[in-house]
Amino acid sequence: MNNEVVRVLVTSPLGVGGVTNMMIHIQEHLDRSKINFDYLVFHDRHEPMEDKVLSLGSKKYVASADNVKFRPFRRIWRINEIRKVCKRNHIKILHYNADCAADMTNIIGAKLGGVQYITIHSHNAGFGAAGNGIRFMSKILKPLIPLFCDNFYGCSELAARFLFPRSIIESGRYSVLPNGIDLEKYDYNEAIRREIRKKLNLEGKYVVGHAGRFSDQKNHSFLLDIFQAVHRKNPNTVLLLFGVGELQEAMKNKARTLGIEDAVIFYGASNEMNKMWQAMDVFVMPSLHEGLPVTGVEAQASGLPCVFSDVITKEVGLTSNTEFLSLQEKPDVWAEHVLKYMNVHRKSERKILEQAGYDIQQTADTLAQLYLNVAEKL
Repeated sequence: MNNEVVRVLVTSPLGVGGVTNMMIHIQEHLDRSKINFDYLVFHDRHEPMEDKVLSLGSKKYVASADNVKFRPFRRIWRINEIRKVCKRNHIKILHYNADCAADMTNIIGAKLGGVQYITIHSHNAGFGAAGNGIRFMSKILKPLIPLFCDNFYGCSELAARFLFPRSIIESGRYSVLPNGIDLEKYDYNEAIRREIRKKLNLEGKYVVGHAGRFSDQKNHSFLLDIFQAVHRKNPNTVLLLFGVGELQEAMKNKARTLGIEDAVIFYGASNEMNKMWQAMDVFVMPSLHEGLPVTGVEAQASGLPCVFSDVITKEVGLTSNTEFLSLQEKPDVWAEHVLKYMNVHRKSERKILEQAGYDIQQTADTLAQLYLNVAEKL
């Protein structure tokens, strides 16, 4: 590739989500005169982070199967769409952010399109509400992963063991790549906290926070049940929700049904989550499954106490004010744990996260070194 900029095609939706934010933060910390990211998306629409990545010098490629009405055929159709994108644009390196082994259909499309080096990066640790079709496809396709992929990352041990076949795990061919963030940007800041709380009319309130796509995985329905119990015990509380998704309207309806709609803020997407974390008092994440949630790292970096469901890997518990509760516990039990942090003094947790390897510059340097070395050999 001589002295040209090494271009790595990254699969990531360009909405507001943990993996997308992480890839963009990595990109911001690359020497983009040497290496840069482009993005492959699977829906032909404008998304919140699209302008951001374009401003960083990225190109956006679309491999959409949205026009295929019969859902089971969409994955098959997308194989050819990905093949065409990769072949037409001479893509050589792919960084595939995967949810499960069923994503191998997309990777096969890339390989057919001439991609020479593929990293598969696991970000999930379970199927959650995925249907039997996805589970069956994953079982069939998992053995193909070492045949089509060259490099294997998990955001946690749990995520790696969920996605990769036994041959990869037992041979130690995979690596754990921490979900690094810009620790300076997320560090606790009292002035920003006051600014955002005033802007959102949260002064004097105990703010329960959450950020995540409105999908089955994030378990917003249970989160609303928890907050109803919190609000019953302490009416001076607010639930602050960031994110968008297919279940957002259903959750707004549920908040009305529970009688808590006046105490719940559905903020939507934000490009300033580093500031928004400052406004919260506690972060609650009752997910059904996660790899290692970037939002959990961001929340702790801002000094927030965190209450996670116990199906989330314990590897995300980086600071002393984190705990894990069973999803079998009743909302009242969760509420007690959420409220116990009312008098906690926020402080910087930057050094702890640096020591644990969650500095985004370390992550960016790891990927840059990998792909620059790969490009020399292609």
